[in-house]
Amino acid sequence: MEVLEALTSDTAQDSALRSPIQSSNKHAKTGRLRHEQGVISAEEIAEALHWASDEQLSRRALEHLTPKPMLPEETPKSRRRDRHQSQSPHLFAEVEMDGSEYYFSHLLLRDMCDCPRCVDSSTKQKLFSTVDIPHNVQAVVQPAEPQATHVKMTWINDIPGHDAEHESVINLDALRRLARVVIPDVSPLPPRSLWSAGLDGQTKVPDPVTYDAYMSDDAALYRVLLMLRTHGLLFLTDVPESSDSVSKIVERIGPLKNTFYGSTWDVRSVPQAKNVAYTAQDLGFHMDLLYMQQPPHLQFLHCIRSSSAGGASLFTDSLRAANELWRIDKKAFYVLATQPLGFHYNHAENYYHQSRKVIELSPTGMGNLENALQGEVPYSEGWLRRVSWAPPFQAPLSESGPFATAARLSGLNYNVLRWHKAARKFDSLVQKPEGVYERMMKPGECVIFDNRRILHARRAFEVGDEGKERWLRGAYMDEDPYRSKLRVLHKRFGDMQSAMETIVGLNK
Repeated sequence: MEVLEALTSDTAQDSALRSPIQSSNKHAKTGRLRHEQGVISAEEIAEALHWASDEQLSRRALEHLTPKPMLPEETPKSRRRDRHQSQSPHLFAEVEMDGSEYYFSHLLLRDMCDCPRCVDSSTKQKLFSTVDIPHNVQAVVQPAEPQATHVKMTWINDIPGHDAEHESVINLDALRRLARVVIPDVSPLPPRSLWSAGLDGQTKVPDPVTYDAYMSDDAALYRVLLMLRTHGLLFLTDVPESSDSVSKIVERIGPLKNTFYGSTWDVRSVPQAKNVAYTAQDLGFHMDLLYMQQPPHLQFLHCIRSSSAGGASLFTDSLRAANELWRIDKKAFYVLATQPLGFHYNHAENYYHQSRKVIELSPTGMGNLENALQGEVPYSEGWLRRVSWAPPFQAPLSESGPFATAARLSGLNYNVLRWHKAARKFDSLVQKPEGVYERMMKPGECVIFDNRRILHARRAFEVGDEGKERWLRGAYMDEDPYRSKLRVLHKRFGDMQSAMETIVGLNK
């Protein structure tokens, strides 16, 4: 029962874990948890994680059940040694690092092997399945030199086909991260900076980058990718006046996203337009393609020709608006984070429809939202994941299935009224003048922005004589190629902080 007591004595935010852990407690066969010392049997860990199958529950279970590391600067060596694990060599291997002993699961270490027999040197793909590792595998760790960067080990009861000569070489830095219970982030991302246009002294939009630097300097490209994470908005200047320039800009990062609009597309006024963007009308704040299952992550717009009058581009940070909504009206925030809304593209040739919540939170945020609403746990800006806001492409509320799930018409009416009230408040924050960045794009400029964060709009413009109308050429990119390029450049340059120091300034 000590596992249960240790878990239930924690804060209210862990209540979601209690039922599965209580259910699994009766199945625990051996061992006990000394919560303060961080001692727990392997059987209890396995049972708890088995019952906490949801990703969020698994993370919370790990936080409770993983022995807390005792770092050299915090405690004497005698307290750093986990006595239970040191007495279980059939379950844990001892690795000495920085003058301390740490105990790792044999299975964990075996799964980390990336030698040519375990990971193909060309494809970089695994040559074994984790489930092929025998449950009784054991690592024989070789003593490492004081200044060593890696530790070597051989195996007893190895995967069939691997003989006694099989040796694994594991990076000690990777083990140090694991010893401190830090889940390695294969896609390092800096914290986001929620920005305004700068009128109120908050974070400012980054300075533009020249096309030549972007195309030829990998360090400049790395900074651009970081800016698209921190601010979600960036401008390139001196872009060649060519219809294929936007394709080259996208492919510098990765492949274009092809949609029914094509791999690239033109934004200019046309008769009988099937999209308001292809008119000269005022276009309100929105995100593109929310009616698709996988909307584009990045949008690129290259200005080839500007209008003679009007047509300024507007941008605002939707996460900033969502964060402000929490501060001034938590109930409105809750409604937009829990009530899905329909988006559609309705034409004879194409019909797309998706339901999304206006404010999308991380699993941790969704799991703690009600407790935060009651003041039982603190709200975190890091819960904000993305926003879905596109009034021109919003389906009628009568066609948004989630609104019609109420048992009675009165319930449907109530859902509509409370959503409308919350949405109006959010829209007022989106439209705040001090939060809007306006730029009359000039020929030779290209804007790149995060389509799931940055809302964009356009002022109406005059359609002049032929050859003088506003003309932007656009393209999209999915999130996977963006993150892939960021990982590659992070491995090469690594020093994210130095790169971040250049991300300052306000576009004029």
